[in-house]
Amino acid sequence: MDLVREIERAALATWPASTVERRDGWVLRHCDRLSRRRSNSAVPLRRIPDVESLERFYVERAAAPAVQISPLERYRALDAELAERGYRVDAPVTCMHNDVAVIADIEASDFEIRLDETPHPRWFAAVVATGGEPEPALDRTPQPVGFAIATHRGTPVGVSMFAAAGDWCGVYGMRTSPDWRRRGVAAALLRAGARWTSAARIFLQVADDNPVARSRYESLGFQRSHGYHYRLG
Repeated sequence: MDLVREIERAALATWPASTVERRDGWVLRHCDRLSRRRSNSAVPLRRIPDVESLERFYVERAAAPAVQISPLERYRALDAELAERGYRVDAPVTCMHNDVAVIADIEASDFEIRLDETPHPRWFAAVVATGGEPEPALDRTPQPVGFAIATHRGTPVGVSMFAAAGDWCGVYGMRTSPDWRRRGVAAALLRAGARWTSAARIFLQVADDNPVARSRYESLGFQRSHGYHYRLG
């Protein structure tokens, strides 16, 4: 659980939200500029926090209450309580971790990687080119942060974002163009992020409905730390 707590603290520190409050056993997050669940959900700090307080926070902001049950292994009782209240499960995720040194030693590829400290318009264009939806408010991500683009002969084939806090570097928004999957794009991006960060360890989250990506990360030495999902009111 010490490892899990370290990763959870780093995840909280490396993802932006315009409003973050700690009260009644929660970290309460809301962001009117980012639609991501992570920016608009509460994280429990104790096994059974005050659900009424959670709901008031989101009602005051005209938003539906959402809880990130993370780590799921610790908050089974809270998960059951929210289920009884009618909260539905959404987006099961597996968290994985590795040593930065392992990823930094991945063999170099033919992809060109550009990494900027701010989300340059070319990064947003690359997100669209690889099939994603850009979120401009990512410029609020706390520094140090790196926005990476993988290109092949000038064509964007993959994107990712790296954000560091303490001894950990988080990987977010990893995306590969459908025509370039299983060709080493993600490995090239991870290698660049590992060589960019001064952190010693790296973590990422992969959706449970994406076993191909999870298998690829496992082949690079990533190991499961814990799982989580959201409960939506």
